Formats: sequence, C-alpha cells, structure tokens
Amino acid sequence: MQQLVELGAVTILIPGNLPIGCWPGYLTKFWSPNKEDYDPLSGCLVWYNNFAQHHNILLQQEIARLQKLYPHTNLMYGDYYGSATRFHRHPEKFGTFFFESR
Repeated sequence: MQQLVELGAVTILIPGNLPIGCWPGYLTKFWSPNKEDYDPLSGCLVWYNNFAQHHNILLQQEIARLQKLYPHTNLMYGDYYGSATRFHRHPEKFGTFFFESR
C-alpha cells in the first residue's frame, strides 16, 4: 500500500481476507470429527475463519495507520469476509448452481 501511495496512487481499495475456513480444500485437509470445530450456521472451520478475521483486524489497523501518514489518499478496506459469510450462512437466499457433465 505504502509503495503504491509513494508512486502516486490516491485511491486504493485493499481487500480483506475471505472466510478461508469455508474453502473446500481446507475443509478437506483439516477435516475434524469434532463438531465444535465447525460453525453451526455455515459448516466452516471456526479456527481458520478466526485466523482470517484476525488478519483482517491487523490489516484495518495498518490501513488506519497509513491513512494518517498519507491524508491526501483514500485508502478503503474491502470487507470480503463479511460479504462472503452471508453466502455461506444463507445459501438458499442466493440460488444454487448446477453443473452438468456433457
């Protein structure tokens, strides 16, 4: 971010981390027989999503720090985590995709 600002960027959208505990590869690799390891609403790995949220908190703190250093810039945080979580917790609201083999 800082390098982009120093190169002249005045508006930057910085994406946060997605809820990576919902990714099929991680759900498979870190499968657990313990129900407590999974979010009851989404089925995602709680500890991995906590890690992603922690990353996002630190990222937002860094954005705030840089915003003070560069008040002429517009540094925006993109909350991908919050947006994607809605899809995982309420898939029925967003439709279903069907893939056919041909």
